[in-house]
Amino acid sequence: MRILLILLMISVSTSCHKKNAKFSLQGKMDGFSNGSILYLIAAESNDIIDSVLIENNSFYLAPEIAKYPLKVILKSNDNSLYKSFWIENSPMVFKARANTFEKAVVTGSDSETMYRTLYGTIDTLSKKEGEKFLMDFVKTHADHLLGAVVLSEWYILWKKEKTEPLYQLLSDDNKKSAYGEEILRYISLNKNHKIGDLFTDFELTDQYGSKTKLSNIAAKWILLEFWASWCAPCRTDNKKLLSIYNSFNPLGFDIFQVSLDHDRKKWLHAIEQDKLVWTNASDLGGWNNEAAIIYGISLLPSNLLLNSDGIIIAQNLNMKKLEQKLVELTSAVNSEGREVNQK
Repeated sequence: MRILLILLMISVSTSCHKKNAKFSLQGKMDGFSNGSILYLIAAESNDIIDSVLIENNSFYLAPEIAKYPLKVILKSNDNSLYKSFWIENSPMVFKARANTFEKAVVTGSDSETMYRTLYGTIDTLSKKEGEKFLMDFVKTHADHLLGAVVLSEWYILWKKEKTEPLYQLLSDDNKKSAYGEEILRYISLNKNHKIGDLFTDFELTDQYGSKTKLSNIAAKWILLEFWASWCAPCRTDNKKLLSIYNSFNPLGFDIFQVSLDHDRKKWLHAIEQDKLVWTNASDLGGWNNEAAIIYGISLLPSNLLLNSDGIIIAQNLNMKKLEQKLVELTSAVNSEGREVNQK
């Protein structure tokens, strides 16, 4: 009942739309120098919509924008000033102080109020309550763009089982939006693999710039490991992985790592720094990496261990358990070999 009332309050508080209004953004600043330039950027495409000079602690923007609501970023060239928010086709006000720009108060947009109220409420709820609250929001705002936005922000954690039914509730316009298309891509690609399932192949670009597939790796056991250069636990595991690889590679073990990086230089630098000698691949799509979606990756590091037939025999092994598993597997093979020789 509490969650239902809060959702009702959010909807009612943002239901008074301004007719015949036109988007504008009036900046009321405090502590800014004349001549500072701010850029208004479309968050989804990263395209610059407009720019403006701050003069006498104020600015004014009124560009023509085709579709609303739209998530934008107002920022300085060096990103020292940065604030994201939702705009609508109405007069808006942006109030900020120089030292707390990211906490600027934005008024005049129902969508911005709705979005901030939503996540402000989440902070007061338990994890279970928060998930239900967000899912209920998607259900009750299936025809509002923010319904698709919220689902696009949580589908990785909610997995396919919870995401697909919510996606089906979205309006046709929301399904056709960039957010809806992203969610549909996840639903279409994700295979929800379990131990005992056959692996799903994929093709990515390796660290040398060549296309490669998981199926290109021929080994008795293959560790499919998901990581990123910015993931501290991944980098710690890399050191242990190198030791495990050196011990078990001569016995038929290999590794295929998939990076969820965006920056190729940082990815390659991490490979060099960590002395990784096995196949590394990425599409530089971050969490939208195709292989990560196929295997439903929502946490880094994550891994799957495959046998030579491509069957998943273990998932999400820490380095100690991986080593124990490989000792078990190689010992079994050696034992079978001795029995054959004796016969």
